[in-house]
Amino acid sequence: MKMLHCPACNSTDVWAVTGGYTGCIYRCKRCGYRGALVVEYDEEDDERGDR
Repeated sequence: MKMLHCPACNSTDVWAVTGGYTGCIYRCKRCGYRGALVVEYDEEDDERGDR
C-alpha cells in the first residue's frame, strides 16, 4: 500500500483537497503545507526504514 508524506514535515496526515484533469492539490493537517508535491512511499519500505 502506498502512503503519502508531506514534503515539509514528513507527516502522513496528508489529504487531497482538489483534483481533476490538472492533478491534485494536497494539504498537510500537521504543518499546513498546500501543494501538488507529496512524497509517496510503499508501506513496507517505511516500516523497514528504506527511505
